[in-house]
Amino acid sequence: MARLIYLLCILSLCGCQTDISNKDQVVKGNADLKTSDGVLDLSQFSQEQQKIEREQAAKRREELKAGRVVLEANDKEKIKRQSVNLAVYARSVSNKLGEKIYYRNFIVGDAGSGCKKFSNQNAAQIFFLENGGPKIDFHNIDVDGDGFACKWDPAIYRKIERINEDNESKN
Repeated sequence: MARLIYLLCILSLCGCQTDISNKDQVVKGNADLKTSDGVLDLSQFSQEQQKIEREQAAKRREELKAGRVVLEANDKEKIKRQSVNLAVYARSVSNKLGEKIYYRNFIVGDAGSGCKKFSNQNAAQIFFLENGGPKIDFHNIDVDGDGFACKWDPAIYRKIERINEDNESKN
């Protein structure tokens, strides 16, 4: 009985196989695709499709560029804000964090209480320099008189200069 079932399975498997008598048979719908050894090669189709899609994307990009309108800002619309460059400031002073070089006389309020309103130390230092610092500290954010607001540390910006100097000396 088992041999009969085994024989029927083999016959059904053999009956499902397709015989491709013509090895270069053209695939329906695309004359460029052919079967060979029973395997359909889609790489050519895929490459052609990618080429077509790239060409369509390039054409669409050119259409969008052609329809683009560039507006020129007049003098009233231009932003004329000059921001403080922390790296330049850090390299222009040589004192260390906590080294007092400016006189601070705070009679009113908590020492450093102004630091709470800033999201980070860089923001506090920029605000400090834009509003009279380092010589004057109206907002009580440089309590130790080192010229650095809210314990801002210039060391990282000073390292940048050293790295550039080291690279220049190697060249």
